[in-house]
Amino acid sequence: MKQIGAILFLLGAAPAMAFDTSQLGQGGSLFLSDIASVMGTSPQLRREVDQQLSQSKKKADEVMCNGNRFPGQWTHLGGERVSPYVCDFGGKWLQIKAAVQLSDGRGRTFETITPEAMKNARKVKETNLKWKWTEQEPSDRD
Repeated sequence: MKQIGAILFLLGAAPAMAFDTSQLGQGGSLFLSDIASVMGTSPQLRREVDQQLSQSKKKADEVMCNGNRFPGQWTHLGGERVSPYVCDFGGKWLQIKAAVQLSDGRGRTFETITPEAMKNARKVKETNLKWKWTEQEPSDRD
């Protein structure tokens, strides 16, 4: 019986697969300040962004970004923006990609777009940030 409990615990502790945000099919603009909580999960990214803001003499509310957007059919997440993000600092762009996890109010995760996910997903968690800076405007394929 203890073995079954241990197995169930390990299965529950296993990381969920990331949700593929490219399937959302919509983009949406937002300010850099709107993703401050996401960037705050990486002190290194936060330092780099602060340095670039200082160099460009801009505030976070003056830097426009784009992210994928949940369409209105998502009951609780409609309009929410998620990774990947592209932010324009004026001649320099920041691309941020994250592993995205969706969950309902009870902690159940959703890995694909399904009617159940669209109705019940309430929470978005973005982890495992990867980013790069470029002096050329990124294309949709980057």
